[in-house]
Amino acid sequence: MVGILDKSRIDRYRRAALVLSAFLAQPLSPAVAQQPPAETIFRNVRVLDVVDGRLGPPTSVVILGNTIAAIGPSADADSKAEIIDGKGRTLMPGLIDAHVHLTFGAVLLSELHDPKTTAEQLGAAAAKSATDMLLRGFTAVRDMGGPIFPLKRAIDSGKVRGPRIWPSGAIISQTSGHGDFRTPDERSRRFFGKPSRAEEEGATFIADGRDEVLTATRENLRMGASQIKIMGGGGTSSAYDPIDVTQYTLDEMKAAVDAASDWNTYVAVHAYTPRAVRRAMEAGVKCIEHGQLLDEPTIKLMAQKGVWLSAQNLIPDSPNMTAERRAKRKGIVEGNARIWPLAKKYGVKLAWGTDILFEPDLNAEQNRLILSLKPWFSPAEILRLVTYDNARLLALSGPRAPYPGKLGVVQVGALADLLLVEGNPLSNIDILADPQKNFRVIMKDGVIYKND
Repeated sequence: MVGILDKSRIDRYRRAALVLSAFLAQPLSPAVAQQPPAETIFRNVRVLDVVDGRLGPPTSVVILGNTIAAIGPSADADSKAEIIDGKGRTLMPGLIDAHVHLTFGAVLLSELHDPKTTAEQLGAAAAKSATDMLLRGFTAVRDMGGPIFPLKRAIDSGKVRGPRIWPSGAIISQTSGHGDFRTPDERSRRFFGKPSRAEEEGATFIADGRDEVLTATRENLRMGASQIKIMGGGGTSSAYDPIDVTQYTLDEMKAAVDAASDWNTYVAVHAYTPRAVRRAMEAGVKCIEHGQLLDEPTIKLMAQKGVWLSAQNLIPDSPNMTAERRAKRKGIVEGNARIWPLAKKYGVKLAWGTDILFEPDLNAEQNRLILSLKPWFSPAEILRLVTYDNARLLALSGPRAPYPGKLGVVQVGALADLLLVEGNPLSNIDILADPQKNFRVIMKDGVIYKND
C-alpha cells in the first residue's frame, strides 16, 4: 500500500473520486452498455476442466442470458442464437485476480503530484485500467482497498467496461499503521477533530480502539463491501511503519472480525510476519494477504486452521520505486521463493493476486505475473489457482458477494465468464501471457467484449 501523501496528492484523489462518480450520471453509450444476447452457443470447443486439470473432447456450450445452460455435442440452440465456431480451441473460465487496487493502480505517484494532471485524466485512467484488465481476460477481481465504489457502480451499470469487483472499500488502519496516509501537517482526528483528507475520500479509515474499528468496519459494510481489509503489520511503501511492527491489538482486530461475521462475511489482513499473522488468526481472521516472511510453523498452523493465504510473487524492482522502498522490500521479495512451496506442501488454502499499486505500466504484466508461479506449480495447478481457487476465495463473502452465482469453472449453472483460447494451456501455460494474441473471445456475464 501507499505511504505518506502530500496535500496536492490527496486533493487529486478527491477530484479523481468525483470524476469516477460522474461516470454514473453519463448516458449509456451503445459501444459500452451491453446486454447479453438471449442465447449464445460455442460450437466445436474443448472445455477446460480446471478442477481436475483435463481438456475435454470437442463439444458445444450453450449460454442462456448470463448462465451456462448446457454442455454437450448435441446441445441445441435457438434459431436466433449467436453462434461462435470455436474451431477446436479451448474454452476456459475467465481469469481472477484476488488482490488488486483498481483506482490507485491506474496512475503514477508523479502524476498525482503533477499540478498539470487534471481530475478528468485521473478518472479516465481508472476507467481505462478497468477496461484493459477485462480485455486481458480478467473477468473478476477482489479490490483490496481504496475508493472503489463509484467505479464498481459504473462498471455494473454498463457505463464503463471492466471486471466484476469484490470491493473492500477504505482500508482500516491504526494510527501510524500501514494505512495512515496523513500528510505531515495533518493531525490526529481523535485529538483535533478533523478527518484526514484520505479518510474523507474513501482511501482509508484511521481507527483506534475497539469502538472505532467497529464503526469503520460497519461503514464499509454499509457502502457495500464484500469483505473487510485491515492492516496487521508494517508495509514496504508506507512511511510510518517498519516491516517488523505488529499492528492492532487482539481486541481491536477481533472487533473487525465480529462486525464482519455479523454481516456473514470475513476479514482479510495485510501481514508479513509470523507474529502479525498469528495474532490475526487468534482474532478469527480468515484470509492473510502477502505473508512473505512467514516461518514454517506458522504456515502449518494456517493449514490446520483453514486460513487462506492470498499471496503474490512480487517483482524485485521497478523504475518508480524509491531507494527506501527497495530496501524495505528486499526480505519480502526473497520470501517469494519460500512461502509458495511451503504453503503448497502443507495444504494451505491458496489464492493468487498481483497487488499492483501506483505503477500503471506494470498492469500490462498482469498475465505474465501468473507465469512466475511456474517454479512451484504445474500448468494445471496454476490454471486452477487463477480460476477455481480464486473463485472459492471470492465465495467466502457469502451473501455479501455482489454477484450471485458460481465462477471459476465451465459447468452447467455457472456464470458465463469465459475465454476462448488459442491452443492448450495445460501443455503450454505461456499462452496466458499474450491475451491480445491468444484470447480470441472474452465473455463476462454472458456479454462478449472481444470476438476475434
